[in-house]
Amino acid sequence: MPTNFPSGVRSRGVPVEGLGGIGSPLLTTGNVYHVDSGADAADNDNAATNPKQPAATLDGAIGKCTASNGDVILVAPGHSETISAAAAITFDVAGVTVIGMGAGNSRPKITLDSATTTDINVTADDVQIHNMIFSMNYADIAEVFDLSAAGFVVNKCRFVDTAVNMNFVDLIKTSGTANECDRLEFTNNVILSPDTGNNGVIDIAEDLDGLVFNNNYISMGVQNSEAILSVTTGKDVTNCEVTYNHVYRLNTAGDLLIDSDTSDNSGIIAHNRIGHADTAGEVLIDADGVRQFDNLGTASNTASGYVLPAIDS
Repeated sequence: MPTNFPSGVRSRGVPVEGLGGIGSPLLTTGNVYHVDSGADAADNDNAATNPKQPAATLDGAIGKCTASNGDVILVAPGHSETISAAAAITFDVAGVTVIGMGAGNSRPKITLDSATTTDINVTADDVQIHNMIFSMNYADIAEVFDLSAAGFVVNKCRFVDTAVNMNFVDLIKTSGTANECDRLEFTNNVILSPDTGNNGVIDIAEDLDGLVFNNNYISMGVQNSEAILSVTTGKDVTNCEVTYNHVYRLNTAGDLLIDSDTSDNSGIIAHNRIGHADTAGEVLIDADGVRQFDNLGTASNTASGYVLPAIDS
């Protein structure tokens, strides 16, 4: 593919790896913008195409992007910003990819603070966010992402609470329009949220097609009768792929991984591992229509998990 950056892209002199694998250069036909709150010259009035003259905030860089142009925003290691209002960051430009630089705790961090309504809006299709940290610093933040667009991808991100009572209620809340949020992907993420005010990871408010929810580690506080993936009554999840997730949540009742009351769901739910505390019902998955393979659960801390539901004979 032709690219504006045939030799790859560097940030602070460090080669930027592509999304396809370790060591691959970042290939894009679009523009590359830089965000770095720690740079002396950081200013949202900058063009932000030079890492030495970056934008100061993520929202400032989004406003410089062109829709469906393959534009990429590189967020520098150590970048930190706090948002404190609804739609404080709005992804309203289609096809933008955000890549956080650095590893571990040096990855860029967005802290949600000050109000339960503080959130990030995603209103344009095909937005991707990779390798960022999102930190909750207020009690019962309604959602981290308010989603009303298709093709949203969250990959290799970390979601944490700053204290036991600083938490999100739902991490992603989809819109009330059928299929508006299709092709949602949530992969390779870590969620550490011990507060009992959490509901789940994705609140699916309408019919959703093409959900990919793979390879996440999720440790959440007890909230009985709240599933990790909660589907509104009468709505369907079709062509879903929910695989290789590891969940630690000591609920004593309710559907643990996914809860849907319809029979028109479809897709594969496989190879998930769920530690819980429900010694009676032990329902991992309630989504008629999907096919299930090798999902293990246990309420014991002294024995390995076993297949739930039972193997088809």
